[in-house]
Amino acid sequence: MKKVKRTYAKYFGVTRRKMRIKTGASWHTYLMIALLSFSGGVGFTYWELNGGSVSGFISKIQALEAENQSIQGKLLHQKIELQLKSISGDQVSSDITKLQEENVKLKEEILFYEKIVGKKR
Repeated sequence: MKKVKRTYAKYFGVTRRKMRIKTGASWHTYLMIALLSFSGGVGFTYWELNGGSVSGFISKIQALEAENQSIQGKLLHQKIELQLKSISGDQVSSDITKLQEENVKLKEEILFYEKIVGKKR
């Protein structure tokens, strides 16, 4: 045990060969600097963001998002209506072409019968 005590005293005790002198700041100083820097940053951020008026911006953003969603719903409804009108327009145009073809056939038949019977005037 004496050897351990001597070794400890040789390297860490008052009688060690070389004195160690701490020239830097202790951990307490660094902790205080960190706390002051953090509190200064929080204070500056609070001051820069006008101290709570950010919540007003957040509520405006939420209101605008809700309005945007309602407008998107209306837009989707109008797109569906437009597609239905387009489909019905396509059906009407196809019906018109069929009716025109039928009209042409009927006119041909009328001309044929007029040639056979003769025109009545």
